[in-house]
Amino acid sequence: MTRRQLIALAAGAAGASAIGHRRLRAQTLGDTVGAARDLVYQALEKLSASAPPDQVQSAVRILRNALDQEPGFGDAHYYRHLCLKRLGIEPVLQRTHLEAAQRYESEALRDGRDPFVLAVPQIYESLPVVGQKWALVVGISRFQPKIGAKPLRFAANDADAFAAALRDPNVGRFPADNVLHLTNEAATSGAIKARLNTIARAAKPEDVVVVYISTHGSPRSADLKQVSYLYTYDTDATGVDELFGTALPMVEISSIISTRCRAQRTVAIFDTCHSGSGVDSRALSPEDMNRLRDGAGRYVLSSCEPDQLSYEDRGHGFFTASLIEQLRARQGCVRMKDLFAAVQTDVSSRVRERVMREQRPVMASSDNSSEIILGAAVGGASDACTA
Repeated sequence: MTRRQLIALAAGAAGASAIGHRRLRAQTLGDTVGAARDLVYQALEKLSASAPPDQVQSAVRILRNALDQEPGFGDAHYYRHLCLKRLGIEPVLQRTHLEAAQRYESEALRDGRDPFVLAVPQIYESLPVVGQKWALVVGISRFQPKIGAKPLRFAANDADAFAAALRDPNVGRFPADNVLHLTNEAATSGAIKARLNTIARAAKPEDVVVVYISTHGSPRSADLKQVSYLYTYDTDATGVDELFGTALPMVEISSIISTRCRAQRTVAIFDTCHSGSGVDSRALSPEDMNRLRDGAGRYVLSSCEPDQLSYEDRGHGFFTASLIEQLRARQGCVRMKDLFAAVQTDVSSRVRERVMREQRPVMASSDNSSEIILGAAVGGASDACTA
């Protein structure tokens, strides 16, 4: 698939999403969409392939509240349909909600999202050869004027440098057209989801997928219902209600990765807790990490522990700078676990020495996962590469 085709697919998805959103808002009386949207994400936090019946029942009740707020919210109808189907109850109501989801143009229905079905429930075969390689790299230093979040110093720089390392034919060996790169004004919620969905649709089991995001992260503790969000360029940060109505929920990212991306070698990297940002920003929580590693073949890296900050120096964050340095030093030929171990030691030492603070990157992986070498060439052996 060419870059032009990739961008066209993503633009189409983003456009469809925007149209559906405008139609939905036109149907509302007052600003009920934000409240309904937040309730849907509260419900999704309870849903997974292993969710017990009591959690699904709880989600059903939350989705009912969402529909009380906004009866024309297609996604709430769709997820309630899936929950009732999962529980095996009320077939007539299942059908009613599915018809309503179709009528109100549910984005989740259109994209085929299903929190109960994992894209890679287990590693079925060793996949000795790398098929194709895909990456989404996002870094946001500037947010929209007046209502956006406070700027970050080096998030966009970090994304630029990481994308360059992936494209480098002597390091990451990712085809240049397959590295989708969004910074600042281009990194809207719609664009990020559209690009991620494009990769999820394109990636095959034998492929490698990398997702890197550097921005502000809203901590679970800031939301009464414990929903985590990422700040995007178009996030309205003027108030709590506005923030949770416009930011990108982590559950959306984890859902796409765990339920729609079929690549059996997938790495998600987050730098969401920047020091000196003037925002109550936090790293991924253990709950976020667990959702992202759900299924098989997933590695999740976070720049620091949940109660720490990510520090910066000399134009880059310590975490991303170390990640790139370690990859370049080994010309990309390093196993993920070894790469992370080197980065963790390096970052902890540098931050303690230069800033006199603690920053310890963390990693989680699926219980069933293949080893990943980021620099393995397309068509080459998946468990080795030649520098």
